[in-house]
Amino acid sequence: MKRQTLQIGSALLATTALSTSAIAGTIINASDTAQGTTLTAKTLSAQVFGATTPENVTLGPVSLNLDFANALTTTFDVEVESTNSDFTGTVTLEVYAESGTTLENQVSFGGCTVQVLTERILIEDCVNATVACRIDLIQLSGIAFNEANGLATVGSSIALSGIVKGASGGNTFETITSANIVTSATGLTAAATAATGASISNTAVPPFSSLSGGDNYTLGVVTTTTTGTLATDLATTISIDTNLTASMEITVTHGVLTDAATDDITITGSATGGSVATSVTASNFNGNIASFNFSAAGDILGSFDIQVNFDGTTAISNWTAGTVGVVFSPGSLNLVAVPGATGTLAALTRGGFSTQINTVQSSAGTGSTVFQSLIRLVNNGSVAGPVNIVVRDDADGSSYGTYTTATIAPNASLQVNMPTIETALGITASGQYQLGLSGPIDGYAQHVMFNSVDNHFVDLSGFRAANP
Repeated sequence: MKRQTLQIGSALLATTALSTSAIAGTIINASDTAQGTTLTAKTLSAQVFGATTPENVTLGPVSLNLDFANALTTTFDVEVESTNSDFTGTVTLEVYAESGTTLENQVSFGGCTVQVLTERILIEDCVNATVACRIDLIQLSGIAFNEANGLATVGSSIALSGIVKGASGGNTFETITSANIVTSATGLTAAATAATGASISNTAVPPFSSLSGGDNYTLGVVTTTTTGTLATDLATTISIDTNLTASMEITVTHGVLTDAATDDITITGSATGGSVATSVTASNFNGNIASFNFSAAGDILGSFDIQVNFDGTTAISNWTAGTVGVVFSPGSLNLVAVPGATGTLAALTRGGFSTQINTVQSSAGTGSTVFQSLIRLVNNGSVAGPVNIVVRDDADGSSYGTYTTATIAPNASLQVNMPTIETALGITASGQYQLGLSGPIDGYAQHVMFNSVDNHFVDLSGFRAANP
């Protein structure tokens, strides 16, 4: 519905008062049957611009309606300008009057030549053929843009605005309010979500050989989604994964991949093409890194669980949180790769008892006569169990093996001397040791030094916590 029609006879009163910002037409969605009030901008994929000559990419065509604030009954011109692009191609138009909520084609309104220039579209010499005719709206079709490579930056837009004047440079009747016609966005996004940290079970058999939920654990999830962006024709939705990207690489970086208990890491997913499952075995890890590649149609869009699998017999160590990275390549319609993503993966922490003692004296030299190292283990929990003691050379870290104590009852303690451990493991006593202690109990360990000269015991433990 128009707000005013100012005329004397058949002539519109074109006064300078009409050129104020309060008198402004709008750009709305194209329609030739119904009166509208809204405009929905086209969402262009920001990745459709090639790396060589992106300025030569043509966008469109699109159609839209210029809805005037006033009903025009005399000859007029319209200029339409663009930001962030130039114009190209051929534009056609139709003129309409509004009748309630419908539009009536005003075929008797003649003239209206259209020129598409680089920086503007000129609609000139629209001539009223009959007194009864009026123009409320012009529909423009075939609007195309080039030199719009600024839209390769996500969030950039092409906006149109305009001005309506009397013929041949006459007074301004009204302006056309600027509106975004095309806005760029990323057509494919990835997100990584870490799982809740895992608890390595102290009651497993052997201790710490599995998690509270079994022999495998989901470290996190990668989700890829398409946002429904359009190709350069501003009509084709880029929804097929191979149009969005030719391949996706998921790279997992986590200390657990170096754990002796780890068999493999698997990605299982629910993708648009069906279920996906692929594994990398421990022998193919690159240190603490494993990579997965997806390139088949239907395998890229979906949700992907990252699962580490253990052998169920080897004790699993504590591991801090890891990371996951997602990288895409260009697709058949996206000529530039969409941005990737990074995220964190869950940590793994032992439940129960796990600690370390350094600079433990061997039984050689003064270790047998003067300074004797004793390991005192205290179970102040409610679960009975043995403690595994991994013995390493304190100088170079090489392992001598694992000594397993007798079962320690709840609220009980056990003391082990180094000659006992050395004999059990066949170690030739020399230098000092580093001990890694773990077990299903809740408790703590002490490093006690016995000075046989003065008959004194000294507690050398810097802490008594189960998990320092």
